[in-house]
Amino acid sequence: MAANLSRNGPALQEAYARVVAEKSPTDWALFTYEGNSNDIRVAGTGEGGLEEVVEELSSGKVMYAFCRVKDPNSGLPKFVLINWTGEGVNDVRKGVCANHVSTMASFLKGAHVTINARAEEDVEPECIMQKVARASGANYTFHKESGRFQDTGPQAPVGSVYQKTNAVSEIKRFGKDSFWAKAEVSAAGVAIGASVERPVCARRGVSTARSPGFLVTSS
Repeated sequence: MAANLSRNGPALQEAYARVVAEKSPTDWALFTYEGNSNDIRVAGTGEGGLEEVVEELSSGKVMYAFCRVKDPNSGLPKFVLINWTGEGVNDVRKGVCANHVSTMASFLKGAHVTINARAEEDVEPECIMQKVARASGANYTFHKESGRFQDTGPQAPVGSVYQKTNAVSEIKRFGKDSFWAKAEVSAAGVAIGASVERPVCARRGVSTARSPGFLVTSS
């Protein structure tokens, strides 16, 4: 069955509008389902950015997070869509909700980066901002103390193809591919120009341990 955006339509539209309004303090909105139905409802909104919204994701639910972030290069607003399917969701429900990805992408239009996630390591703010920064074509270091991005210049020899592989991350990645293949196919063509992929950190084996700062590099 299709996702129902009509039942709570006004509330859904209001939450989305607050995030896309550049001068609004609200920079994220989180959506989920009413019980086991296909009716979409607002799960919450906030002003704390990626760090805050990822803490609201539940391992037992399918959720959709839409967040406004600042492009580290231009300073312009960019939008991130997170399609979250918690690892505690049963297989039948996963299959049903996989068909709703394209509907939610159409509703939450304007996303520059889309992340398909099932676990904490998929939604590390460092990894997500790395993808946003890569799209800007520059390398940046984010200092949480100052809240500023700084150009760090090249981080590896030009033409280098070496990538350290983390075995645990690779095993987890292959376990997720079969589920997201269906969702990504159904969402194809919804937002031309938007980037849809799992986080760079998970693919490349980059450490996702939280630290006072993180390094963002372009590929």
